[in-house]
Amino acid sequence: MDYLQILEDLIKIKTDNKIGVRKAFKYLSNFFNNLGINNKVVEGCFVAYKDNVENFDVILNSHIDTVKVQLDFKKDDKYFYGTGVIDAKANVILMIHAFLNSDKSLLVISPDEETESNGIYNFCQYLKRKIKNKKIIGIVSEPTDLKVCIGHKGRFEYVVESFGKSMHASSVNNCINPIEILSKIILDLKNIPLKKIKVDKIYSSTITPTMIKGGIQSNIVPDYAYVLFDVRSVEEDIINKISNFLDNKEYSKYIKNRLNLGRHYADFYMLKNKELIDKLSKYYEISFFNATCEAYYINKFLNADVVIYGVGKLEYAHSKNEFLNLNDFDKGIKNIEKLVELIKE
Repeated sequence: MDYLQILEDLIKIKTDNKIGVRKAFKYLSNFFNNLGINNKVVEGCFVAYKDNVENFDVILNSHIDTVKVQLDFKKDDKYFYGTGVIDAKANVILMIHAFLNSDKSLLVISPDEETESNGIYNFCQYLKRKIKNKKIIGIVSEPTDLKVCIGHKGRFEYVVESFGKSMHASSVNNCINPIEILSKIILDLKNIPLKKIKVDKIYSSTITPTMIKGGIQSNIVPDYAYVLFDVRSVEEDIINKISNFLDNKEYSKYIKNRLNLGRHYADFYMLKNKELIDKLSKYYEISFFNATCEAYYINKFLNADVVIYGVGKLEYAHSKNEFLNLNDFDKGIKNIEKLVELIKE
């Protein structure tokens, strides 16, 4: 099986948009059709199965969509380069290989992990109705640097809106300036007590302002401004913690705070099956995925124990320097079969 050619073909299909995702799913459908393997799109996800969609013990998941393309495909003898090469198209290939070489497995490729996660959210609801209380296990493939991750951070988009009164910029006495209020909020949230966990090292919750807007002209105090925070959690109920913290501040009457609407959010996930963790630790380095992925949904809706495993270094994903080490890719192909065997035992 020429996996590198398949990977190259997939990287060249730009999947930072819905049309590209459909093209990639068509490519995968043709690939499996040529192998005589059942496949279809269910609730937006590409699904391949050998018997029927309900007859499986392990679910193998990754995602085909990418962030906005920042680097077109190129290659040399040691590396592939390009947006999506490790996040997550090389890991899609790992899941395809695991599926082709394991019995009673279900391959599920998500269409929108980088945005709404509607695909896996709806698919898990669909599958829950089909399999009832059947016990399954899952692997989600993301760039983990060939480590088995037993959990991942939650991620939320949290919006704070601030309101004041529009006036001339020279009239600052008793002025309620929404931008100044947001500045205080950004600094205050740096002091909110956040939890930490230890796996192979210490991982912490974070609250990071990533977008801020307000004002219409340089000499006018605006009557409105807002800031969007990227919230990453290693704790449950972090959104209520933030809301309660802000509600007790003196500026609370001038703000509205809420989750950014219109999408699903994956919360903090941690594998609780100690026996499985102990078994895997004999063969793999155990770690924690310092970002967010869709393992949370598979665990929440299907009550599945899920691990995260894949090729590539997370710090290079979503960047102009994204690359895949081909030697690591070969190791990942070999290791994924063993991982499937271990979690199914």
